[in-house]
Amino acid sequence: MPLQELQMKTTSTEFLEWLVYLEKDLNAFHREDCYLAQIAAEVRRGNTKTPKRVKDKDFILKFKMKRSPTKENIKKFCEEAKMFWYGLLGIKGK
Repeated sequence: MPLQELQMKTTSTEFLEWLVYLEKDLNAFHREDCYLAQIAAEVRRGNTKTPKRVKDKDFILKFKMKRSPTKENIKKFCEEAKMFWYGLLGIKGK
């Protein structure tokens, strides 16, 4: 599907909901992350002097969000999106 067609079918509210979901999902538990961390730890254990010191949890990455999804930030997201869509469509906003 072309990007322009997808933008036409996605509302600004739905886009903001996806942004909030993706920020919340950033550090959520995913089984695949644990499996990959175990593989990385086993590879590292084979190349180190003290393999008992290598832990699986050392290979699980944690990410920081640019903005936390608080009520204030969601309102800010809404205002930014409204101004973007108003400007794109040539509508005079508040």
